Amino acid sequence: GVSAHSADRQLKGVAQTVNSSGKTFSKMSQGITGGLVPAYATLAANVFAITAAFQFFREASDFKVLQETQVSFAQTTGNAMKTVTGRLREAAGGMLKFKEAAQAAAMGAAKGFSASQLESLTIGARKASQALGRSFEDSFDRLIRGASKAEPELLDELGITLKLADATKKYGEVIGKNAKDLTSFERSQAVLLETQRQLDEQYGAIELKDNPFVKLETTFDDLIKTITQSVLPIFETLANFISKNA
Repeated sequence: GVSAHSADRQLKGVAQTVNSSGKTFSKMSQGITGGLVPAYATLAANVFAITAAFQFFREASDFKVLQETQVSFAQTTGNAMKTVTGRLREAAGGMLKFKEAAQAAAMGAAKGFSASQLESLTIGARKASQALGRSFEDSFDRLIRGASKAEPELLDELGITLKLADATKKYGEVIGKNAKDLTSFERSQAVLLETQRQLDEQYGAIELKDNPFVKLETTFDDLIKTITQSVLPIFETLANFISKNA
């Protein structure tokens, strides 16, 4: 009888312990769900917001530097890069952002392309993008890089088959020189002229049409950059302070 009573007490004790442990675990789970997870979510959201803000102002600062570089480049070389950039944007029918136009202008200037030649490529990119159903920005980027760097694989996506040997031979015959004697500038011109010839041949008859939503996106991009430039000095000061007092 004594043994049975003792066993009964021990069983009740074990049951009470198990029940108490279950309640403790339940409360712990509720604490994790109600405290740790929301806290982590809040932290992640704040980190994301700070990262997005950092990226936004970094791009704004890059835009400012790009504008200042164009001015100094023009003073040093005499090439009005800002003017060329504006002409490219105009040739694009308002569908080309400042950054992309500025990069194309700089790349073309490095290869000796004239403003009118770059404008012709821009118009050709618009026609090719319409004919092939491609993004204008992608077509423009491929055309500029393909022509300036003589990369046939980039131009091939636009239906242009560039054979460097044939292009340099044709250009050499026009100026009265052997292909192997062409200078780097003349080789660049050979690639450009052959690219433009094929553009005109395939897409010259296409009537240009603008995408109003692409133009709207570009307009908003210009507007945001204009507004951002007015408050950028404040955040640049803050960024310099944090960098020096990390």
